[in-house]
Amino acid sequence: MSILSFKSISMPQSSGTVSAAAGRGKVLVAVDFGTTFTSVAYAHTAEAAGPHLLMSWGEGGDNTEGQVPTVLRYDNGEMSGPYVWGYRAQRWAQQSERIHEWFKLGLCDDFEERRARESELAKLYGSKTAKPPVKGEDCEKLVRDYLVGIKQAVDKKLGADEQVAAMERLYIITVPALWDYSEQEKTRACAERADMGKGSEITLIPESEAAGIWAIKNMPSIEEGDAFVVCDAGGGTVDLTSFRVKFLSKDRRQCELVGAGAGSGGLCGSIFLNRIFERYLEEKLRDYPSWDPDFMIDALGAFETRIKPNFSGRNKDAHFIRIQGLKPSPRHGIKKNFLELTDDELRVNVFDIVINKIRVLVRDQIKHTEGSVKEVVLAGGFGRNPYLKRRLQNLDCVVRQGIKVSEFEDSATAIVKGAVTASLYGLERATVAFDGAFNFMSTRRVGVVSRKAGRHYGTWGYDDYKDGDPIEKKERRDDGVKVARMHWFAKMNDDIPNGEPQYYPYEKIAKVIPGKKAHEVCLIDIQIFVCEKRNPPEYRNDPNAWKITDFSLDLQGLTIPTIPYNGGRTRFYKANFEIEMILEATSLTFCGVYGRNTPDERRCPAKKVSFK
Repeated sequence: MSILSFKSISMPQSSGTVSAAAGRGKVLVAVDFGTTFTSVAYAHTAEAAGPHLLMSWGEGGDNTEGQVPTVLRYDNGEMSGPYVWGYRAQRWAQQSERIHEWFKLGLCDDFEERRARESELAKLYGSKTAKPPVKGEDCEKLVRDYLVGIKQAVDKKLGADEQVAAMERLYIITVPALWDYSEQEKTRACAERADMGKGSEITLIPESEAAGIWAIKNMPSIEEGDAFVVCDAGGGTVDLTSFRVKFLSKDRRQCELVGAGAGSGGLCGSIFLNRIFERYLEEKLRDYPSWDPDFMIDALGAFETRIKPNFSGRNKDAHFIRIQGLKPSPRHGIKKNFLELTDDELRVNVFDIVINKIRVLVRDQIKHTEGSVKEVVLAGGFGRNPYLKRRLQNLDCVVRQGIKVSEFEDSATAIVKGAVTASLYGLERATVAFDGAFNFMSTRRVGVVSRKAGRHYGTWGYDDYKDGDPIEKKERRDDGVKVARMHWFAKMNDDIPNGEPQYYPYEKIAKVIPGKKAHEVCLIDIQIFVCEKRNPPEYRNDPNAWKITDFSLDLQGLTIPTIPYNGGRTRFYKANFEIEMILEATSLTFCGVYGRNTPDERRCPAKKVSFK
């Protein structure tokens, strides 16, 4: 079983500089590339402390925060020429200029467009400061330019120490677990173009798995055998994943997680609270004669920094937003230079609109998790909100099943810290000294060892025609009456071991034709399909299933056995082969295999898997 392991280290919260005293080693840099905010953490392979958060953003702005806005603004107003990013770009939006926001979602435009169509919030509360969404090469350029800014900030921070600056630097980029694997690879390609590394020098890790690993490190209530749900409540999206703890050492430095349910999510992140709040104020004050649109900048700033993070829904004292120039109007809740808002009006008119959506997602994720759920762990920037936690604690299924709802103390940066933790030991193990010495096999490990298939995977082939099959599906072939049937070899919610090849047997039956070579008659064309419906189709050419790859298995030069047919009067070639599938955190591969583990083994891999 493929197990991701890590070096046993302590994990204090720190933002200090990596020590170079460890001598030879590497610096591992994780980037949680988020829809609305991005965070960075780093650690030294041989250092006793870490991970450290990047708190300075170079050209991205002077703010000393653990996150930086995922936004861009070009001088020419489009997508070329000089640009600013992060906090510097955000300041232009505060002046009502449209900038590039949410461009990360364009990397997976089919999935995200579908999710946007299903999101009532995205339809009702669009951004007033964002430029139109982009996709394809335009999107990849934006991502590349943004990651260039991130890398420059990392270089500036780590370059302050000459010894550290000279060390090899390996990047880990987080990607949404719900994205297709080919779309996740676009993130790697953009990171390569941002000069973060090449190929295997850049590691991708699903955001939910990074959060799950950080939960094990920091949630003592989770024990071996427990199932838990990670709710990553970010700025734009809310994504959920279920895990079960297969193994956990007493010191919690070793663990194995398995998927306990397919992931889910939606566009209902905390940025919608800002948009709903703005809409509510516009309606509340539409007949207030002294309102200036510039006042909204102060109102949104106070909401973002003071009200939203700490809102509990139970505060008896009103919230006061200072806006210089406001004239008194008791009817509108305005005193001189102050706008007054109560918890009740904010709860009903702003927070409940978003949080009710999140409650539905969490309820459904619990329902579709195998076994009883012990805990729901909140991650992401909105995961620390007291009102969100309380509303989830009041869910009927949470109360009935006695499920605990908890949040990370560092929820906004839990994912990036988990990404570093998940990769530390694997990186250390890859550091080789050519001195003839050897190591004992390590028993230290942390990682996800199996996953739930998020969709059905299968192929089509000919099967015997049976009673009940549609008459129009009947086909007469050399070896009998057949029907082109789908075979879903990996079904939704099946447990798929991480990185372990799975083999599914098939056979090619072809009539022996005198004068024609066996490999020409027995050419095997394989098509792989996926379906996201609960009940996949039984027959070929159904619109609910679509092809993600195809490849051929050429048996030229091999001896193919024959079998008698029709009383021995006819002979057929019979070539037994397998379809190999390997599912990992951020990759999915298929291969046709003939004669596995024999001298005649022949492998023909699929070159590209595309979910378009």
